[in-house]
This record gives sequence, C-alpha cells and structure tokens, in this order.
Amino acid sequence: NDAGHYRCVVENDAGTAAKVVTLALQSAPAVAVTPRAVAVRAGQQVLLHCAASGEPTPSVEWWRDGEPLPEGPHVLPNATLLLATATRRDTGNYSCLARNTLGSAVAHASLAVQGGWEPHRVRGSLVGIINTYELGVTTLDASVLDDPHSGTTAVRSSIGSIPPAVGPLMRVLVAIIAPVYWSLAHAGGDAQSGFLLTQGTFRHESQLEFATGELLRVTHLAQGADATGTLLLDSVISGSVPESIGEAAVLLQDFSERYVHTGAGRLSGGSVQSFLRDGRIIHAHCNHTIVYDPSTGLQPPRVQHVRASAVEASFNPALEELRFQLRASLDAGANRDQCPPGFILGPQQLYCLDLDECQMLNQCQHKCRNSLGSYRCICPAGYRL
Repeated sequence: NDAGHYRCVVENDAGTAAKVVTLALQSAPAVAVTPRAVAVRAGQQVLLHCAASGEPTPSVEWWRDGEPLPEGPHVLPNATLLLATATRRDTGNYSCLARNTLGSAVAHASLAVQGGWEPHRVRGSLVGIINTYELGVTTLDASVLDDPHSGTTAVRSSIGSIPPAVGPLMRVLVAIIAPVYWSLAHAGGDAQSGFLLTQGTFRHESQLEFATGELLRVTHLAQGADATGTLLLDSVISGSVPESIGEAAVLLQDFSERYVHTGAGRLSGGSVQSFLRDGRIIHAHCNHTIVYDPSTGLQPPRVQHVRASAVEASFNPALEELRFQLRASLDAGANRDQCPPGFILGPQQLYCLDLDECQMLNQCQHKCRNSLGSYRCICPAGYRL
C-alpha cells in the first residue's frame, strides 16, 4: 500500500519548490492461465492467456509437457499463446513460467484436441462364464460414428459365436459392456475423451450387482489403436445374472455414469441400472474402475459424466450373435472441479478420495458397509430395512 508517487513541497518567503519521487516496491511474480482446461476439435483456434505480475516486470516463457516452446509468432506480445489451427500434436499440458530477480511462478492448463484421430472401430474378444455356461471365445466388432450435430457418438456392436443358452441372458449386459465406450463417447465442453486421456491403453473393471444377489464381473483390457484406427479390446466375463431375464421381454433404459478422478491414473464410476422386464422395473448397481498410465495422457476433470441413450439389444439364436447399439456422450458439467458428495479432496488437491462414512459416529444402528462415494446400513440376519 505504500507504493506510489510522493511529492515534497518546501516554501519560504522567496518562493516554493517541489520534487516528485516514485516509490516502487519489488515483489516476486504471480501468474495465472485462463482457461485452465480446453477441449477443441482439430482445426480450431486456441488462445491460452497468461497474466503475470511482479516488480520488476517478470519475463514470461511457455512450456509444453515439461519442455520449453520455441519462441515464435504463436506467443503474442501480451504473453498469450496462440495456436491458429490446433492439431492432435498440440494436445498436452501447458505451463506459463514467469521470472524476475525475486523468484518465479508457474500456472498450468491442459489442451485436448479431438476429432479426426479417435478410433472408428473396435475389435476384440470376449471369454468367460455366465450362470455356469462357458462362452468359449466370442468375437466383438463395433463401429463408432461421431455425430457433432447431436453431440453424441453412435455405437453399433455385434458379439458372435455366443451359445444359444447364454445369448438371451447377455441382452442385459449392454449396461456392463457398453460403459467401455466411455473411451469413445462424444466429448463436449471441457470434457476429455477417454481415448485422449489414456491413448487407448487402459484396464476397465466393471461389476454389476442385482438386488436378488447375482453378481457379474467384466474386465476390459484396451491395447491401443492399430494403424487402421481400430481400438483393440479383449474382455473376460464371469458371474451370474437372474435366469428369469433370459425368459422375459427386456427393455433397456437410458443410463448415466458418473466418473470421479480418484487417484493418479485412476477413475471410479458408478450408477444404478434399470431394466424393464414384463412391465416391472429391475434395478442393479453398476461400479467401474479404470486404470491407465497417467504419464501418457492429460489431467482429467475431477468429475465427468457419460450418458447413454437409445439403448437396444437383441440376440439371434440362428446366427449365435448378440447385437446392440447406443448413443454416448461425455460432459464435465458445472461441477467438474468439485468432489461430489461422499468424496473429499485428496493430497495436492489433484483428485478426490472416498469418504468412509462408516468411520463416522451413528451412521447405522447395526452394521455399516462403506462403498465408493456412499454407504449402506445392514440389518442382522433375519431382519431387513
């Protein structure tokens, strides 16, 4: 507050004299980059603004993925970084570094350039056991079509060589197989597609638990995209689903999955799936864990949502083929940087940690079971809530 212009005035009978002195207080740099996260389509213009202050006036330098950017016309006189036509090579983490004689400061932003290079097909295999029926080795093939006008990605998939005894049961499995297309969903706003985040290499664990006690687990291993733009995916499935589903008309419902950044290279998701069977609604809890190498991608928002609509599934016993289709979109929402209820901010404020409500007093009268982002109260044997 003492910085400013000071004027000293002296006077006597012979006249008046004045002198102005400027007092400038030196300070270390402070810096901010806006916006902090950008997702654009290939070919669009990108502006990252760097506002630096300090005394003496700090010098400013831009870095990408830990390496300094060469000087050139892409850095404007006001220190704004300009990418006139963004390409996929521009995807990365950007840093604005400000320095003066009293120190330095840095601020970060992430850029995801989407479009023109995400996979357009998925190919792989599915093996395992459902309700004691062995699948053998089935083949999975899917086409992926991005539709910017609707803000969704259309996915059409088929799984071949499915035994007729298993096919009717697998119609409900779109809810557990489909979320792997989180990696291919149309990303809007500040959301970052799963493929950009992981470079197409990740492990996706899913678990579907029915109210009647049946439990089904699926492990997806994505091994990147080949030269033709096809995502390579192998899956293993084990567990059971209600036998009655295979005998009834099942109408699959639209669903939404919430994915929370719960650690370095780790996302956790969950939802309640609903199936309409013979006019009755059946609920099942679905949980997902995605693990990837964090050094290969970007820093994701703390929360993202994948939404699936127009979900359809059918089984052709003559061809031994399961077909399903859906439309998927990914968005970060207004609370992208806030941990949702049931989570707390983790070390260095980079991700969210599960809050164990069962460790808090008086949560349940009897037994408490913690789950990701929530908890359940359990009654003793012979009782129910």
